[in-house]
Amino acid sequence: MSPATAALLFGVGGVAGVLNAVAGGGTLLTFPALVAAGLPPTVANATSAVSQWPGYVAASWAGRQTLRQQPQRAGLMWASALGGLAGGLLVTVVSNAVFAGLVPWLILLATVLFWAGPQLPRLTGTKQTARPWPAPCVWTAQFVAAVYGGFFGGGMGIMMLALFALALPGPLASLNALKNLMSVLIAGVAVIAFVVAGLVHWPSGLVMLAGAVSGGVYGARLAQRLPLRLLRAVVVALGLVLSAVFFWRTLH
Repeated sequence: MSPATAALLFGVGGVAGVLNAVAGGGTLLTFPALVAAGLPPTVANATSAVSQWPGYVAASWAGRQTLRQQPQRAGLMWASALGGLAGGLLVTVVSNAVFAGLVPWLILLATVLFWAGPQLPRLTGTKQTARPWPAPCVWTAQFVAAVYGGFFGGGMGIMMLALFALALPGPLASLNALKNLMSVLIAGVAVIAFVVAGLVHWPSGLVMLAGAVSGGVYGARLAQRLPLRLLRAVVVALGLVLSAVFFWRTLH
């Protein structure tokens, strides 16, 4: 890896760390950067997951005091672990050609989920009068979300938060803490599958991880200064551009 590539990956990791701390959506930066650095799509996906996982752990630890005891938490944890493992194993068996064909759709889906994130408080506006979903329905929906999270991961946090807002009782802060815990499990088991399969490019992953940690440290401070609406608009625009670029690459 050349110094220029290392600097690029560290810089993108740093921006992704800031973005994750402020608004989420770091995968929309890390994955394309790794592909641009020359990694095959499946390797880039696995390496991106490794660089993002410590951020999930940090977010879960930071919000641990707001995590209320949910009656369905144990079932959700099992659904998250099994779904994340299934998604991770899917990455290890699909070819780079197949994964490359899915990439533009995955980035587009992640972008749409990121754009829809600010609408979540509206979903919880009538939450206290809504009837919680039956446990098997919640677990099944969480398993599906976890499969997606293990397979790609972009936007999985927003996907889960939307599910929890609709299906579970409690304030948004508590549901967000629950989402962070599930993210740790989903990404963690997927990363294990990637490591066992030898898909992780460690030099790139460690450089990007260092950048992500550095960016995450300052992200909370920058959150008070950066215009969040503008930042989200930039990320959505970038996601749409990247989707178009990857769609174009699949056609040529």
